[in-house]
Amino acid sequence: MTARELGAGARRLWNSVREDIGTMPTAVHDAERVRSVIAARHSTSERFFASSAGQWEKMRAELFGARTELYALLGLLDADWTVADVGCGTGQLAEAVAPFVSRVIAVDESAAMLRAARGRLSATANVEVRLGTIESLPLEDAEVDLVVLTLVLQHVSDPPQALAEIHRSLKRPGRLVIVDMLPHEMEEYRETMGHVWLGFHADQLRQWSEEAGFGSCRSHPLQAVANSKGPNLFAAVLHKR
Repeated sequence: MTARELGAGARRLWNSVREDIGTMPTAVHDAERVRSVIAARHSTSERFFASSAGQWEKMRAELFGARTELYALLGLLDADWTVADVGCGTGQLAEAVAPFVSRVIAVDESAAMLRAARGRLSATANVEVRLGTIESLPLEDAEVDLVVLTLVLQHVSDPPQALAEIHRSLKRPGRLVIVDMLPHEMEEYRETMGHVWLGFHADQLRQWSEEAGFGSCRSHPLQAVANSKGPNLFAAVLHKR
């Protein structure tokens, strides 16, 4: 308990006693010891980071997992938002986002993926799982504040139509966040994973976003993850004005 949490009478008594005790030699000695301990801990911290600067990212990943700095971005989500995770797969993103928003709608066209998502999200009360395609979303007009599309667009035969369908489902103002592949030459992805597109150029994405009715489109390459085997990724944000 701190002094602020004491009642008025107890606080007056504490202030009076503190003044008397504070001048005693033992109290002065104790205060010096506290300062010494704090300084020693600070020095230990400085030595640790000075000696580990080159290895800190590796150590942090081993202790807490890769890209822990990205978790802080969840705090940017508005607590009142409804978020649609389109192409949700097994529900990993929906699970991460759910504690920070009002409602999450997880959409996928694969019944097998949705079974896995339902199992994963069964204890998450504010997530609803819906079967549907990106070309015909099971979402009402202006139902959601944010749509997240992660590694989905490369499977879509008509991206402008898909983006227009997402635009319809978004409130005004609303956002679409896309994470997908930059242009690459992995032709085998067409056979092994059914990819229609081998990545996307930023100019191509901006043109499609304009056709779909979005007011702006910002796209940035993402830093490659060490030891990853796939093409480099980008993140794009499209705004419905």
